[in-house]
This record gives sequence, structure tokens and C-alpha cells, in this order.
Amino acid sequence: MKAILPPLRLLPLLLLAAATGLSAISCTGEKSGADEQVFQEIRGVVQRLDEADPLRVIIDHEEMPGYMDAMIMPFRVKDAAELEGIEPGAVITFDYHVRERESWIDHVTDTGEKGEIKNPGDASVPPAAPLLKEGDQLPDYEFVDETGADVKLSDYRGRPVALTFVFSRCPVPEYCPAMMRNFKTVLDALAADPEAPEDFQLLTISFDTWNDTPEVMKTWAAAYGHEAGQPWSLLTSDSCCTINEIGANVGLKFGEVKGSYQHNLRTVILDGEGRIRRVFTDETWKVEELVAEIKAAALDPKNT
Repeated sequence: MKAILPPLRLLPLLLLAAATGLSAISCTGEKSGADEQVFQEIRGVVQRLDEADPLRVIIDHEEMPGYMDAMIMPFRVKDAAELEGIEPGAVITFDYHVRERESWIDHVTDTGEKGEIKNPGDASVPPAAPLLKEGDQLPDYEFVDETGADVKLSDYRGRPVALTFVFSRCPVPEYCPAMMRNFKTVLDALAADPEAPEDFQLLTISFDTWNDTPEVMKTWAAAYGHEAGQPWSLLTSDSCCTINEIGANVGLKFGEVKGSYQHNLRTVILDGEGRIRRVFTDETWKVEELVAEIKAAALDPKNT
């Protein structure tokens, strides 16, 4: 991924990025097996260790050429001993392993150097729109779907809606690709469930308005089983204001600063009147949870 977005295009939603001291560094090698890629000796600055999950660490890492731009993102280790003695601000090297549905790091080494830690408040700006809560009405935003047709959220009134946010150049299997796989699995589960509502809608919304044209979204989603005629639409927008505002409404943050990119994830359930029923705030939601929320939203007496 190169130049995901023009400079500052999406800056209002995220100014959480970039550690210093990495610009002159490059990966020293890459190995590939039948079902695994390994990027070796990646350099990065530890931003945060997860007290609730000893296998998780947030790293501001350098570019992995041909795979991923410089980003601030969470990584997992398979053995907590990999992170023993590692502190926020440490410049480390590590190997990054990628399979179809999982990734992890190992050979974590503290170089003895120190880098910059960026906190969310370091460069905050007012949000593009207010943060909404469950029960609030989501504004009626306009998008373009994968066919090039103009759509509004109100077009889906009268049915439960699940929407999630992605960008097609996100390669990490546990994040945007997982949201695509999960939506297809949700679609299949509802199709096989005799108690599922007759009408529902899944919406996958790109926050990479520069790259993700309708044709790009359509082609990318086909690899995950998206087909014409399904109650699953792929939405993008010509206006960065639209995605900035809906993102702010649900707590989605994304953007690029000083060459590092970061985003979080949100998956939102709307009832038939377009009210927010539930917000999943990361990638850990289960297919059965989303199916249950869609079914419950369809039965909500407020919709009748």
C-alpha cells in the first residue's frame, strides 16, 4: 500500500500517529511459504502494552514493502515471554508472520534505542460531528454503492441494518479482511435461519474515499463472496465530509500523520427507524452476536 490518502485528507478524525526515528529504516527481508509470509526484522516503536491482554502490543512500525504502509497498530505474540522487559517507547525489531486468517510477531528484540510515544490527546481536534449513543438517530448520510448508484441510509428504513467500516488496502487478516469474511458468514447464517427477518441490510462502508471507488469495492468484495442481488451493499463517497461525520458519530477514527496510518473499527446495528441499537467497538464480535442483534432489531416493538 502506497500513499493511502492525500496528506491531511482525513486528519480531522485521527491525529494519533507516527513515531520518529524510522524514516531511514527498511525491512531486511521477507520469506514466503505455501501458506505464510514472514517479514523479518521490522523496526518499530512500542506505543502501549495491553494490561488486559499480555499477548497484545501496540507498535508504530515502519513500512513493509509490498504489503503494508507504516502504521500504528496492535500486534499479537503467541508467547507473552516475547514482551518481557519491553517498555513503551522502546525501539524494537520483530518478525511478522501472516497467514490467511491470523498474524503474529516473534523474535521481538529491544534495540536499546528510544522513540516517541504518541498519545490520543497530543494533537486532538474537534470532531466532525457529535458522538452518538445507543438509541440516538443516525443522520441520513448519502453514499454511492458498488454499482455506482446514489443511496441514502433512509433507503433502508423498515429493516434492521448492520454497517461496518473498512478500507480495501488493509491487509491484516484480523481486521478489515475479517470484517468482510464475517459479513459473508452473517449473510449465510441469516439465509439458513428460519427465524431470520425477511428484510435486513448489511452495509460495508469504506473510509478510504481516495482509493475505494465503487469498482474497487466491488472487485475487492467479490473475493469474499459478495454477489449482486445480496442484501449486502458496499458504500463509498466522493465527499470526505460524509465519512468524517458518520465516523465521528460512532467513534470511528482513522487517518495519516507524519507517514504513519492508524484506524480503529466499528460495527453498528440500526433498527428499522435508523436508530443506533448497538455499537461493537473492535474486531472481536462474533457472527452469532451480530445475527442475534439483527433478529432482535427486527422484532423491536418500537419499529411497529
